[in-house]
Amino acid sequence: MSSPTHGPVSGPDEPQGGEPQGQPGWGPPPGQGYGQPGQGYGQPAQGWSPPGGYPNAPAGHGQAPSGRRPAQVTAAAVIGVVIGGLGTLGGLLSLFALGTLLEVDALLGILALLSFAAAVVLLIGGIQVLRGQDPKLLIMGSYASIVTQLLYLVWGLIREQGFVFTGLLGFVLPVLIVVLLRSGQSRQYFASRGRTV
Repeated sequence: MSSPTHGPVSGPDEPQGGEPQGQPGWGPPPGQGYGQPGQGYGQPAQGWSPPGGYPNAPAGHGQAPSGRRPAQVTAAAVIGVVIGGLGTLGGLLSLFALGTLLEVDALLGILALLSFAAAVVLLIGGIQVLRGQDPKLLIMGSYASIVTQLLYLVWGLIREQGFVFTGLLGFVLPVLIVVLLRSGQSRQYFASRGRTV
């Protein structure tokens, strides 16, 4: 009984130890190999990384991508959603009394409308940022809220209404949103997503 041969068998029309001319070999097609030319069997191909928790994974492989949303962006978006939601609710209530506000003081009625619009923009902008979208609407809503609160402050001083603590919060929190969104990590995050702050 003859034993099977180990290695390429060459026929009379083939060169010794080679593959038939014009025939594909047993290996993978060029460019789709198990590694790059010169790589050994123990080395992974370029672009491949073992899954997270793999015991022999080199440092940096299998970790979370660097494009994760920083805490500053999340905090700014959450603040925007909270003050935008509360402002929208308060604005809806003030819309029912808008006729009375305009009769009492036209400027107060206009400020109530501006405040409502700024709150809606903050709410929508905060939701967009939480979804990873453009932060410009949240920043614009913050600026609009800051201007509206300053106008409320001026109106209160002119009408001798005194200082209102909610007006201070309505000023400080939008400023905090702008500061958080313009921080270095936030800018890098949005730049990695092709967006500018």
